[in-house]
Amino acid sequence: MRLSLTIQSDCCSRSNGGAMKAGVYASRGQNSLLSIGLLFVVMFATHLSLTLCHGQTDRSNELTVQVGKAVEITASSINHCWYTTVHQFSTGEILATMRMSGDDSNPEGEFSAYSISKDGGQTWSRRYTMGAGANVDAAYTQVTREDGTIWALGAGYDSLEANPPGQAMNFHAALTKFSRGGMEIDQIRDARIHLSEPAISKPPTVMATGRKDATKLSVVYEANPWGAIVDGPGGEWLTTFYYMTERDPRQRRLVLIRSTDQGRSWEEYGIVAAIQPNEAPWPWMGKEGPNEATLVRLSKDRLYCLFRTGGGDYMGEAWSMDDGKTWTAPVSSGFKGVAPHLRLMSDGLLACTYGRPGPVTIMFSSDEGKTWTNVTPISHGMSTQYTDLIEVEPGKLLVVYDRTPYGWKAIPSSDKSSKNAIYGTFVEVRRR
Repeated sequence: MRLSLTIQSDCCSRSNGGAMKAGVYASRGQNSLLSIGLLFVVMFATHLSLTLCHGQTDRSNELTVQVGKAVEITASSINHCWYTTVHQFSTGEILATMRMSGDDSNPEGEFSAYSISKDGGQTWSRRYTMGAGANVDAAYTQVTREDGTIWALGAGYDSLEANPPGQAMNFHAALTKFSRGGMEIDQIRDARIHLSEPAISKPPTVMATGRKDATKLSVVYEANPWGAIVDGPGGEWLTTFYYMTERDPRQRRLVLIRSTDQGRSWEEYGIVAAIQPNEAPWPWMGKEGPNEATLVRLSKDRLYCLFRTGGGDYMGEAWSMDDGKTWTAPVSSGFKGVAPHLRLMSDGLLACTYGRPGPVTIMFSSDEGKTWTNVTPISHGMSTQYTDLIEVEPGKLLVVYDRTPYGWKAIPSSDKSSKNAIYGTFVEVRRR
């Protein structure tokens, strides 16, 4: 006789991707009294599992979450207008960025833009276009800076350039500074990034057509700063970076890079998540490996990181207790998604947005990422499901995302009414 109970929850077990099973075994010849006793054992084990597991069960009633109105930030019927991020200046203005070009591995083809709100996200300026420097494939400062600036490291997907040429550990990257509420932009092209291992390279191609790029670049590198730039306790800057190595090109490697000179030069500082050359991929991990990470500071030396592993697979997570030098062993978050973004709210709550394979979604944690609750859909429309968020006032969040009626394809010229658009939805969260 086998008595068993399976508890299925996408946020329950961190090590196996979400399934938890309690099982008790007995032989066929045992009597019914023993069977009843075993049943009580199973019920107790089930209750204990629900009490201890990471999920929504125990704490979802601690918060009240209300999804409010959606505001159109900008739209285009000609260009892509997708993959958005959002940030706030210390002077109050909100910056929403978006990519206008296709989803290319092609530095010359990067075409981005941004819009500004001066009233907390209710209304928005026209779209200000620029080349590289204002799209999702970069790392942005997440803490409001006293000098009124927002910084972005990176200029698009696979946009780093080897310097000097002929090697794959030292690179030049774009470093962009937004100031005066978005009315002034400064950019340098030679911020330096040094990696501990050579990154893999590939021909620069336009993804939509597969044609080789005609620039003087012979290769581009599978190496990208991505996510949040946070301050270290000594004033240094820290951010996440993922790349594919020449030594083991099976899956991406996620590391922390560190700058002590305000973003002008960066060094690989710690490994957040990476399989070893002879190690089998973790059972819960997607085929891409760790990438697209979001980073938040919990306290002076403690960091939390959540990251993508595939195009709709379980996201992983890890914690650091020494300011990013070493990390706990990565585990499954129990949630499937891409491009997560974290914000530490003014009352200590963690808020996280993500999307794919499901809708654009927000969830919350009151225990530094150990438990996520109040998983709330924001938008079900056709979208890349890349998102970002800020807290515009205590307890009130602005979640940004795109809507793309033709998915990853451009709007055909025959369609005169459809548009690709960036939206912002307000979400209010209160502790009960």
